Amino acid sequence: MKPRGSGRAGHAAPGRGRSPQARRSGWSVDWRGPLGRAGGLGGASRSYVRALRGAGLPVNASAAMGQPAAGRLAPGTRRMLVYHYPPHTLDPDRARRAGYGRVVLNAVWETSRIPSQWRRTINRYDAVLVPSRHNVQAMKDSGVSVPVYRVPHGVDTRRFRPGRPKAALPGAEGRFVFLSVFSFQHRKNPEALLRAYAEEFSEKDSVLLVIKTSGWREAGGSAGAERAIRRYVASLRLPHRPAPIHIVAGHIGERRLLGLYASADAFVLPTRGEGVGMPFMEALACGVPVIAPRWGGQSDFLTDGNSFAVPYRLRKPAESMKGAGAISRRFGGLFAQEGQLWAEADLAGLKRQLRAASRDVALCRRKGRQGREDMKGWSWEAAGRQLRQALERIGTQPPRGGAAASRESGEAAPPGFVSAALRGQRRRAPRGSGSAPADVKERRTRRK
Repeated sequence: MKPRGSGRAGHAAPGRGRSPQARRSGWSVDWRGPLGRAGGLGGASRSYVRALRGAGLPVNASAAMGQPAAGRLAPGTRRMLVYHYPPHTLDPDRARRAGYGRVVLNAVWETSRIPSQWRRTINRYDAVLVPSRHNVQAMKDSGVSVPVYRVPHGVDTRRFRPGRPKAALPGAEGRFVFLSVFSFQHRKNPEALLRAYAEEFSEKDSVLLVIKTSGWREAGGSAGAERAIRRYVASLRLPHRPAPIHIVAGHIGERRLLGLYASADAFVLPTRGEGVGMPFMEALACGVPVIAPRWGGQSDFLTDGNSFAVPYRLRKPAESMKGAGAISRRFGGLFAQEGQLWAEADLAGLKRQLRAASRDVALCRRKGRQGREDMKGWSWEAAGRQLRQALERIGTQPPRGGAAASRESGEAAPPGFVSAALRGQRRRAPRGSGSAPADVKERRTRRK
């Protein structure tokens, strides 16, 4: 769930020229996704399109959701559709009848299994693109049988970099600044963040928690989110006055967002599940170390060198959604289904890591420098190359799952390819130790 209003770049203009490589392959790629939407989902879709074009493959991009209209193509050209919306909003068979030779889903999910109502539709696509090992495993465990390709997200290290001007934050001078960026929903675990911070630090500690969040219209918008945060902290009945919390609610521009990262000494988010974890990547690219569980999409890139690991246990989402303790939107219809699990951060472990970070600024800076170096290897240019390789490979395989059969013939697999036979043998991300995000979204209801 990505927040609207985090200041991402604008709409990606459609590209209609065809390179010599495209003419040789005979494929024309149409991308359908939320290109005009603010926030992480729209930003990822635009970045994928730009990256794919940068890799030399022309793309016709559109924000249209649902059944695309067929168009005229040059003789000998075949059309491939990459669909970056919830899978059930497109009928893949109708898309094929409209002239698409391959229909590919670009998807992401945050719990251990995808929503049950998506599986049958996904298995009617020719292949699925996902950004993390967590997603590969979730697809496998959910019964997805078509080929799954891992194509990691990137981060723009030219935009997200150290040395930006700091944001003006009242009371930040001389304090260790924790930053958290998230949409106000249960999956992001605002309760654990607030409770751990408020119980661990008093007004005598030189710390400040800055929360950038976005609310929901149905729950009073951003003002409603801020009220819920204040009420929750007041309800904790602390034996001391808690350390200060500064809330930035609602839409902000990119300059303001970059200023928040520049002001932070550490980024913290005890999220219950991420398909990717874009704010983690942005923080690391800015040289800010991360405090978070290493379960979900972020486990692909969070290490001991760039972050403070928060221990966790896998739990059924419905358990934490019950009662008044859940202060933000739950999305139980998507996240509380049979067989779904996500990570519940250990509160004591989270407190320890908050305290450890605040006591050792030098360590935070070392971890931040390492994070910056690590993110240089997660560029959108690299993502574009991998995406192009995956799409070209999909184009050479028989449609609707035939690619998995070709894998068994001994043919070399492309980078990131995980067949139905091989996915179960992939190493799973580490779980549950102290050393240890969907871009396919329900439309109009989910944010960063």
